[in-house]
Amino acid sequence: MNGILLLLTLSVVIEGLIQYGKNIYDWFAGGNAKTAITQLCAMTISILLCLATGADIFKAIGIYFYWPVLGVVLTGIFASRGSNYVSDFIKKLELSNRGKSE
Repeated sequence: MNGILLLLTLSVVIEGLIQYGKNIYDWFAGGNAKTAITQLCAMTISILLCLATGADIFKAIGIYFYWPVLGVVLTGIFASRGSNYVSDFIKKLELSNRGKSE
């Protein structure tokens, strides 16, 4: 079971890192700065909260890093992706409702 949890957790973290990198690149290439700034703020706040509380999803499932803070930082990235998923879901609902009311 820990293997499945690890795979799912790492999948979300890796997807988050790639998405953040892509949005930052788009921002510097002249794209949408609002999205990149919002995601960076979510990631920063989430990492800071995880550092302040010592939240570490990896340690909770029995995975230990050579540098313990890495687990906390990755947990922050994992948590920040959750906030982006919720935000994306709300945006889709708003667009869906806007289309129905017009």
